[in-house]
Amino acid sequence: MSFFLHRTMAFPIAVLVLLSATASQAALIVPAGNSLVVNDTDLDVAWTQDANLFRTQAAADPNLVTSIINVTPSVTDGLGTHTMVAGDFTTSTGAMNWWGANAWVNYLNSISYAGETDWRLPIIGPVNGSTLNPNVSFDGTTDRGFNSAAVNGTASELAHLFYHELGNLAQFNTAGVAQTGFGVTNAGPFANLGNSGYWSGTEAGAEYAQGATFAWIFGTANGGQGAGPKINQDGLFPYFGWAVSPGQVAPVPVPAAVYLFGSGLIGLAGLARRRMKA
Repeated sequence: MSFFLHRTMAFPIAVLVLLSATASQAALIVPAGNSLVVNDTDLDVAWTQDANLFRTQAAADPNLVTSIINVTPSVTDGLGTHTMVAGDFTTSTGAMNWWGANAWVNYLNSISYAGETDWRLPIIGPVNGSTLNPNVSFDGTTDRGFNSAAVNGTASELAHLFYHELGNLAQFNTAGVAQTGFGVTNAGPFANLGNSGYWSGTEAGAEYAQGATFAWIFGTANGGQGAGPKINQDGLFPYFGWAVSPGQVAPVPVPAAVYLFGSGLIGLAGLARRRMKA
């Protein structure tokens, strides 16, 4: 086969390779024309492609926190009303407490980030479908512990993403034995996904003695899930917000000129093959 035939076939072969790669990783897809999000076809949601988007935004806009507080001066929860203050955010790292994470999500909706207006924090639901269980387990039979997506893969959106779609490991296997290679070893199509704690929008309730002073969290550092004080923010284990939007973001339509250009290249490749055979 000649060098020229290799050159001519490069475009259609590249297309086939791209389609094959996309099909093999179909659960997480960056929609064409909107690299700000990652569609999650398993959960039928869209995640922000930047897992520490608040820090990225704060670096570009020194008035970001003021804008967030202007949009959401207070957050109402199971405790009552929390008045937002600048101290709810740490712009240098992107860390924030639970109220800050909720206010930031509201801000994303106010600016129609990535064209969406229904951003929220991820959900951590009960693995048994009815009541959150704070007892520790290693096999995913309760909501607190490790491998929390082993029994009910979609109860926790964060756990499902971490374990099933990115293929990361917990610090302990389902038998409770310590294992190596845990944490975020695969970030997939996401940027700034670190070994940290990520807030869910799920408040603790009667399952914890602390009640609504706690909220449920997923830790990518060790694959652990549980609940902690909403006031948590900085320290050795910082807490971040990661926004998710119900449904999937549609690809931006390809302009007709681009489509015709691609079709023309494929047509030229076919013509070259016919000439080679002749």
